Amino acid sequence: MFTPEGTIGPFYPGRFALTVMPDDLAMVAPVLAHRPQGQPIRLSGRFLDSNGAPVPSLIVEIWQANAHGRYRHPLDQSERALDPQFDGFARIRTTDEGHYTFSTIKPGPHPVREGSSVMRAPHLRFTIFASGIDRLVTQVFFEDEPSNVSDPVLNCIAVPAVRRRLIAQRRGEGDYTLNIIMRGDDETPFFDDWVG
Repeated sequence: MFTPEGTIGPFYPGRFALTVMPDDLAMVAPVLAHRPQGQPIRLSGRFLDSNGAPVPSLIVEIWQANAHGRYRHPLDQSERALDPQFDGFARIRTTDEGHYTFSTIKPGPHPVREGSSVMRAPHLRFTIFASGIDRLVTQVFFEDEPSNVSDPVLNCIAVPAVRRRLIAQRRGEGDYTLNIIMRGDDETPFFDDWVG
């Protein structure tokens, strides 16, 4: 018996691809008059194939905790502060040259699960959608975060050179860059699901 095809979803904020895709996680709700708490940052880079050629027109979902380390999600019932000015989600489209760029705030650390003493380093969660693939899931860390050394997701990657493929390089105050390699010898580590 075959399983019928179905559309991946549900989608937030209601449609998968908008005519104008936001590039600022702090402005998903543009009617808000104030900015979210935390350090403003900008992340940019390119999506490349195994030959270094750009991978065009991808849809990238970004999820993240707020500056206090709390997700705006029903499963996060922690006592960490919920920032009313921050949704922690955006969906962006890359350019035909594989470029992406967006603004947000630097996420705070949070425990692996409530009651755990094991902490996650500040990170962003990417889900990548492209023609011919269901989805790819990865995480992005920041090179100037000392807590990277104890992050359980980074530490599950045994080879340091491979681990570094998840760490965005700092170019200036609040400015980071990371290229995502979709396949090949230098492929960015992808995960089966939303680990950690």
